[in-house]
Amino acid sequence: MAQATEKKLKKRITEAARQVLLAEGYRNFSLRKIAREIGVSATSIYLHFENKDDLVHTLMERAISRLNDQLENEISKYEDPISKLEALAHEYVSYALNHPREYQVIYLISSDEMTRYPKDKFRKARRGYEIVTEVLEEGVKSGLISESQPRMAAYTFWAQLHGVMSVVLSQRLDKRIEQEEFIQEAIEHIIKGYQVRTALKES
Repeated sequence: MAQATEKKLKKRITEAARQVLLAEGYRNFSLRKIAREIGVSATSIYLHFENKDDLVHTLMERAISRLNDQLENEISKYEDPISKLEALAHEYVSYALNHPREYQVIYLISSDEMTRYPKDKFRKARRGYEIVTEVLEEGVKSGLISESQPRMAAYTFWAQLHGVMSVVLSQRLDKRIEQEEFIQEAIEHIIKGYQVRTALKES
């Protein structure tokens, strides 16, 4: 019973922390503020998290793990590298749209504001990039994709998708443009970029 109660408290802490972090930013974020939000003592929170960075790192880790799990599950349904890239792009977008708060947490914190993200957690966080890199390398080996630096291309892939979703989630998309159509066309442009470079290389 006590264990279940503590589990519920930890969930309340992380949910409140996510809301405060996104609403007020890292500098105005504190464990005492979280405690006030959910009506418990700060000591109760310190039993679960060492400090505010530990709590923020936990939020980031959970968000990243969920995204990476969804990406891995999605590409397992496809065989060829181009289809896998398209699936990765659509799943990334789906995650951002369905879990906007979690998505924002992943990109919210700049490294100079907080304790460096732990190496063991960073290796897990990097898995998303590795998934795309592996797909691109697979495409290079099969001759379907021409990329001399697959790892750099993977970072470019994520940067483009993040740019698209930043426009959508910040509600800065021109109201004359239909959101779903914008996202679909953006993904097509990203994927076509790999195909065009490959075609030019072959010609």
